[in-house]
Parts: sequence; C-alpha cells; structure tokens
Amino acid sequence: MSNFVVSSLKYRPKDFESVVGQNHVTNTLKNSISENKIPSAILFCGPRGVGKTSCARIYAKEINKSSIENDENHDYSFNIFEIDAASNNKTDDIRDLIEKVRIPPQIGRYKVYIIDEVHMLSKQAENAFLKTLEEPPTHIVFILATTEKNKILPTILSRCQIYDFNRIKEDEICKALIEICKKEDFKFEEEAISIISRKSDGSLRDSLTILDRVVSYTNKNITTEKTSSLLNILDNESFLKISENIINGDLIPVLTLFNEICEKGFNEKDFLTGLASHFRNILISKSSESHIIFEFNKNMLDSFSNQGEMISNSEIIEKITAIENSIFKYNQIENKKLLVEITLMKICKNLNESKVLVEKKKDKIKIVSKSSNLVKETTVDNNINNLDSDKKQEESDLNNEISTVKNEYKETSALSLSSLKLKKSALSEKEKEKEKQEVLSNTFDNDSLNSAWKEYSSNLEKNGNNSLSSLMEMNEPYINDNNNINFKVPSKSNKKELDFEKEKIIKYLKDKLKNGNIILEIIIDKETNKEYYATPQEKFEKLSEINPLLNQFKKDLKLDL
Repeated sequence: MSNFVVSSLKYRPKDFESVVGQNHVTNTLKNSISENKIPSAILFCGPRGVGKTSCARIYAKEINKSSIENDENHDYSFNIFEIDAASNNKTDDIRDLIEKVRIPPQIGRYKVYIIDEVHMLSKQAENAFLKTLEEPPTHIVFILATTEKNKILPTILSRCQIYDFNRIKEDEICKALIEICKKEDFKFEEEAISIISRKSDGSLRDSLTILDRVVSYTNKNITTEKTSSLLNILDNESFLKISENIINGDLIPVLTLFNEICEKGFNEKDFLTGLASHFRNILISKSSESHIIFEFNKNMLDSFSNQGEMISNSEIIEKITAIENSIFKYNQIENKKLLVEITLMKICKNLNESKVLVEKKKDKIKIVSKSSNLVKETTVDNNINNLDSDKKQEESDLNNEISTVKNEYKETSALSLSSLKLKKSALSEKEKEKEKQEVLSNTFDNDSLNSAWKEYSSNLEKNGNNSLSSLMEMNEPYINDNNNINFKVPSKSNKKELDFEKEKIIKYLKDKLKNGNIILEIIIDKETNKEYYATPQEKFEKLSEINPLLNQFKKDLKLDL
C-alpha cells in the first residue's frame, strides 16, 4: 500500500507554466532571468494559498540553472534555504543568518534565502536585517513572502522588488480541479467542482485540501448533493426556490424551506450570508454589462435573470439591507433561528405592503376622478341657473339666488358644510375686531393720561418694583403735536430700564384710555442730562461746609489735594 500524498503537495507547481492565475508575476520573473536582471531582494505578498512559496522555490531553482549550460542533472537544493520567520523571529536568529550569507555557494551562482511569513519578525530583528538586505553579497538573493504587507517596516519595503499575488479566479480553480480529477479518474459533477472552488475563496491550496475531503467522503464519486452536505453549503437551487417565494410574497413556503435547511444541520448565519449573496447575484444578472463579474454558468445566469425581471433594484437592495442588519445582530441574540425567521417575515412583508399600497393608490385615483366629475356637473348646473336668473326681474332674481343657496347647501358634502362654518366664524371675528377698533379710538387728554400713568406706577410699587415706579414718577407724560405720548428721562440707563417695560405700559394705557392707537416715546432730556465734573478742591470745599472739622484734619495730617 503506497503512502498517501495530499493533493496540495502532489500537484504543487514545479515550473512557472504550472502556476495558476499569476501570469503577471511569472512572466516578470521569467523575463528577469532571461535578461540576467536578478534583484537582491524580492517580496511576494498576497492571500494564502495562491503560489507565493511555490514561485519562490521555482525562481530559486531557475536562477541557478541558467548559470551553466546543459545542467539539468545538477541539484541546487543545497543553495536554497527556507526560513520560517514565525519561529525564527528574534534578533539572534537574524544575526546567525547574517553570518551565514557571507559564505558563497559551492555549486551554482546564487544562494537563495526564502523567508516565509516575514511580517512575524520582531521590530528589533527587522532593524538588524536592514543593512544586509540593502547591500547583500553578490551571491545572495533574499525572497520574502507575507500575507500582511502592511505590517512590514517601510524601510524593508523600499529595499525590495514587490510582487502582489492576486486571489485566483473561480473559473481558473475549476479548470485546475477538473484536470486533477481527470488524472486521478474521479467521477465528478461540474456544479460540485464549482462549489469547491467557491468555498476555497480564491485559494488553490484550500481547494485541493477540500477536494481530498470530498473524495474521501464520496468515494471518488463527487456529486453536488454530497459536496453541499459535507461542506455545509446550500446549493443555488435551494436559494432559487426561497427567493422565488420571497418575491411572490409567500411566507409559509419560505419558512418551511428554511426549517428543512435547519434540520439538515446548516448554520443560520451561513444561510443569511448565502441569501444576501444570492440576492446580490440576482441584482447583477439584471444588467448585461455586469455579466462579466458573474461567477456562474449560462444556465444559472438565466435562472437569476428570470427572477430579476420579477423584482425592482430598490426592492433587492432593501432585502439585502434587512439581511445585513440581521447578520450584524446575529451574535447578540440567543435564539438564532427566530432571528432568521423574523428577517424572512420582514422581507416578505415589504413586498406585500408595496402591493397593497399600489392597490390603495389606484382606488384613491378612482375616487378622485369620480368626485371631480361630480364637481364639474354641479358647476354646470349652477351656471345654467345663473343664466336663467338673468332673464327674470330683480325680485325674482333675489328669490332664485336664495333657493339656489339652499339647494347647494343640501347637496354639498360634509367638507363644504365645514368650510361654510369656517367662513361664518371668520366673518364674525372680523366684525368683532372692527367693533373693537371703533371702541378703542376714543380721545383723551393729559389729565386722564396722568391718572392712568400714576395708577400703573402705583401697581408697580405694590408688586415690589420700587425703582421703576420712582422712575415713572420723576416726570409727567404729555401728548405731543402728533398725538403721541412722550415721557422724558434724565439718562440712557433710565431709558433702557423703561424700554423693557414699554410694551406693558402701552397695553395698559390702551385698555385704560380705550384707544388702540397709543404710541409711547421715551426721550432723554438734554437739560437734565448735563453732567458736571467737580475738581478735588471744589469737592473738598463743599464737604468742609458740611463738616468744618475736615480742615483741621487736613492740617494735622499735612494732606494735599
């Protein structure tokens, strides 16, 4: 019984032609070898399982092979050293490496050091490696590989030729897997191979590992059903059934299908993620220009396109948004199944509600059209009545108008009656306002003004506002030539104080004097506002008149003014 070798090792590329999906890298490396432009430091970066280490090994072998003609039988494996930076990440490890690179190769032209996962080196180790990386011996080539380029020091990046490896396309992985299945005489379904390539997420190594699992499970007969069951992946047919019922607004079949999926052991979060991806595919299939990024065959594309014709883009986006919100809440809720069921209810409900709203709008349009016809008929009847009434005498015209108003009042809707009531109330309010204006236009003299002014001032004093009350009693208000009320104050501060109370004073005077046209003007009296600044000598003389002892006090203390 021969030893089993995993497919990822058995089918590892041995030359640049067998590397899958990285033509931009392999072509550049081959050209550098053919033109003898070998860089001293190279950095391969990209996702896992896309061929970084394989390309490093092939390149290390090829640059030595090209140094001697017809040297196919030479073994240059002793010139290639692979170092795992995850386990050799200390400064001492880098120092040992620096000591070793000084020794030239015994056979061949280059010694190649492949440092895998270089981002795992410590900062001190990276700094110790800088000088050697920048100016290595002529016989040394460093090939660094990493999945996280952002973690590497910029000073190291600037010393390397950087090659970015891409995620391998799904169709390229499918082709590689189909070739392997044919070599191994496996029976397979293309849809099952497509599921494996989709599950690998752009990594050929992952797809080969999954293939080994599926082959063991299916006993070399790879079917779609068994592959989906093993990998816990829902096939597109299941999602097409669910989405069809969601688009039609049929909730019960949707919940039934979801329950069957859960009974098979599928994870609820995987179901939500797959459903969101499924609606994304429906949205993409609606545009012929976006078919380039579609990852399925033509039959599947037609199935998605048929469902896309039954639903608008905005509705698809709403459903994807609702599913994304549920995925975000997934880890916060204990009952995962209930969360998914509520989400399915929401995305089915949205479509049903939109249909109901459309029907309601149609009904409203019908009602409005009927009511507009009714309005047209009533206006025509009114015009005819007006034409007939012109032919009659003035007394009969008046009677006809009264009867017309009565008939219209009986035939109008509740909305018309309410509008008539509003008109009547508006008229009554206008009449009341007019009467009020007539009442509030009485004339008054200075005596009545002064009595009302003093009453307001006394009210302020009763309420505790003594300062404002005393300010109002400093002068008497008077009526000027324009029939406005003037009141003089000695300063700007007094004017500001009265301005705060001005509106209340005017309102009180209007009610008291029964005149709505009262205007109050507060004026600063220039005569009383004159300020006199006394000298220190004048102040002392004035104070000494009041208290003669100040003169003696000044002499005793020998004070000057």
